[in-house]
Amino acid sequence: MSKTLNVNSGNYTIRVASGSNIVLDTPNGNVNLTGNLTVAGTTTTVDSQDLSLKDNIIVLNDGESGNGITLNTAGIQIDRGSASDALFIFDELVTHNDPVTQTNKPGTFVFKRANGAINGIFTNSIATGGGDLYLINSGTGVINVSGTADYENQVTDDDDVPNKKYVDDAIVTGINTIQVQSISRGDSALNVFDDSLDGGVSAFKVTIDGSEIALFKRNSTEIENIVFEDNTITTTTSGSDLTLSSQGSPFVKIDSTLRMPVQDDSAVIASSATHIALFGKDPDKGKTGLFYKNKYDHEDELISTNRSLLYSMLF
Repeated sequence: MSKTLNVNSGNYTIRVASGSNIVLDTPNGNVNLTGNLTVAGTTTTVDSQDLSLKDNIIVLNDGESGNGITLNTAGIQIDRGSASDALFIFDELVTHNDPVTQTNKPGTFVFKRANGAINGIFTNSIATGGGDLYLINSGTGVINVSGTADYENQVTDDDDVPNKKYVDDAIVTGINTIQVQSISRGDSALNVFDDSLDGGVSAFKVTIDGSEIALFKRNSTEIENIVFEDNTITTTTSGSDLTLSSQGSPFVKIDSTLRMPVQDDSAVIASSATHIALFGKDPDKGKTGLFYKNKYDHEDELISTNRSLLYSMLF
């Protein structure tokens, strides 16, 4: 049989002696409060196995009057029995680097154990609202993917973050397989050309300060306007001299027999104010065929030993 207690005006107070309890005993029933509930004591204990709250935001540390949490931390603690409790708290003493202002700011959410050990987070996505994601932020820690199975082999998408093993493997593979066509810095470069890929002639070209100084081909090499082809050394520019000189010595040594081509009699050898020209022609009275032209533009033939003896007896 239901009963209703009506208090038509004023408050209704139930008071017991100090230290005594008020018990609402409703076996298998409910206690319904149609108004607001205010608990003024220092401790509230709920022994329910299931707790449902309609409020979508729970306020902790309510009534804070300071600039931050006066007790430094506020959050949720989970009883783990004999194991160290788990905590999800906001800690005013833990700082983090703000990517927007590039400054360290106090107050950071922390997942840890009651014994102070940092706890892991199991999730598959972290959103930053389009801003940068900063990790670690201090000390000498690294980002590690240990525990995964051959992580480097899973890095296949353009947006996947590689680990050190992936980079090491990529470098080794690159050295073994990647074909580099050009290495350049500023206006100096090394360029490789292959006729099967680029057309033209296969070559290796060296450019320094915008000027080509060497060109290596299959059958010849050009370095500083000098061409090395088979066993021949020539100049790239027609009409220019080829100079052989020794550093710190007045001599250029030739270890084998020196051959000079026989010039046509009509060939004109130019004189030089600083050099004597030696050249070959058909032998004349000197019977050697070795001619010279000095700086006075005088041309004559060096005579053989026999001719020299003959002329000495005759003259």
